Amino acid sequence: MTGDALPSRIRRTTGRWWPWVVGSLLSLQLFYTDYTHSSGGRLEGKAFWGRDFVNLWGGGHFLRDGGALDMYDVDAYRAYLSTFFGALKPHNYSYPPVTFPIAELFSFLPYGVALAAWLLGTGALFVWAVRSWWPSEWHSPWLALLTPAALVNVWAGHYGFLVGALFLMGWRRLGERKPVEAGVWFGLMLVKPHLALLVPLVLMIRRQWRAMIAGAATVAVLILATIIAYGLDPWSGWLIQGGGKQLSLIDAGKSFYGFMSTSAATAVLRFSDSMAAALMAQAVLAAVALAGLTVAALRRTPIPDLAMLTATATFLVLPYAFNYDLMVVTVAALRLWADPESTRGHRAAAILGFIAPQIGVLVAPLGWPLTPLMLAALFAGQLDLALRRSRAVRAGPTTATVAHSA
Repeated sequence: MTGDALPSRIRRTTGRWWPWVVGSLLSLQLFYTDYTHSSGGRLEGKAFWGRDFVNLWGGGHFLRDGGALDMYDVDAYRAYLSTFFGALKPHNYSYPPVTFPIAELFSFLPYGVALAAWLLGTGALFVWAVRSWWPSEWHSPWLALLTPAALVNVWAGHYGFLVGALFLMGWRRLGERKPVEAGVWFGLMLVKPHLALLVPLVLMIRRQWRAMIAGAATVAVLILATIIAYGLDPWSGWLIQGGGKQLSLIDAGKSFYGFMSTSAATAVLRFSDSMAAALMAQAVLAAVALAGLTVAALRRTPIPDLAMLTATATFLVLPYAFNYDLMVVTVAALRLWADPESTRGHRAAAILGFIAPQIGVLVAPLGWPLTPLMLAALFAGQLDLALRRSRAVRAGPTTATVAHSA
């Protein structure tokens, strides 16, 4: 190796890993803060170790004690949780009734064991799903559990690994020309349905009717099964009471929910009292993302690129989403960085998207709600590369014909 090549290789290696190290270390800071502010697992009376997993485990107990009708009654639900954890003000059960069997299953285990089983089980599922998407430049796909988004998801005890795995498996099966299986995986995303918001749109544009029918059938079966098991009232409770509670978090003020949000509307509301301005900002960003995604889908962008574009666009469209949901988006960022056709600009956009789950949380309290802008930069980089490829593919036959004629 020449003297010039060695420094170049070192610079490239350093450039590849420093965002990962910085983002991951900052994510670990969340664990340290919880450790130094906890007593007996309680975090200043506001949360408990495992944070949102309290809802999964405690909700499972509530269900087994006959609380299905009151799961979305915030006062009744919190009163029940207090029998296990004491008063925990921010908690409510926000997930649809299709998650009830999952909650009941984990509630049979002691809390600590259940939390470990949840994170290890869903984490292993995500690694299994991410294998075919993982860039070789980052070695083992097990490193997917150490991205900033993954560490935030572990800290929050959330559904990020599970939903990310379902999303990736759906697109993988679609790319393997197994549309029915793809539709089933997409349908299972009913556990957090808003994160599958753009999947039907892309499937429709690409005329993947079998996948759409399989997805719709899966959703219908899941809803029917939970109605048979728990009745119809929990579904109306989730839509009306639960939905209203979650929509109120768009205007999260200076709460930690606001810092974790990926929403442009929430970002605007950090420094403005105008809901109209916030919704306008959200609508503009959503329109741009939808337009870009539609163009990419119409131009027959390869399934892997289209899947990653859909993942990132979802968080530009949604007014309600959080950084622990960005599992697949960080994979999209890694793929963009590692792509041999990426430019320096693409790699810069990839870095912004990769560190967004953690950097966004840190700078939002300073009055800089940058997460939606960082995700928009990532999407712009992804879209630009996808459209360049599309143009090259369309130009290929013409170029070849001219060359042959000459």
